[in-house]
Amino acid sequence: MSVSGNIPSRKGFYVGDICYVLGDELYHKVWGEWYGYKDGIFKDPKTHLRFAVAGTAYGDGCYLGNDGSKFPVDAGVIGLVPLELVEKHSGLEDGKVVEVPGIAYFESDAGKFEIELPNGTTLLIDTEF
Repeated sequence: MSVSGNIPSRKGFYVGDICYVLGDELYHKVWGEWYGYKDGIFKDPKTHLRFAVAGTAYGDGCYLGNDGSKFPVDAGVIGLVPLELVEKHSGLEDGKVVEVPGIAYFESDAGKFEIELPNGTTLLIDTEF
């Protein structure tokens, strides 16, 4: 399934497995119970901020970004989360944090991710390898 869309933030973004940074309410209730842990762009009912998530090609593992960043995955997904929605700060080291406010673009198709960050950087993560 293909997922694409803009995600705004006034603080910046986390890129990586969302299981490391989302609290139980967003992870299990909003993404899980309401949406069945599917790929897509989802809205936090409290803040109305959105986050994006999509499955990797082969599930768990450690994937490399085109900038050399490592993305460990334990929930089979990679996402883009505004820093305002990050609850588990101990998981930030398991992804990439970009503290630049603005609008980021998330696109995923068949395990290939392209994330355009507000600082002009394009992050590519190919989980087929």
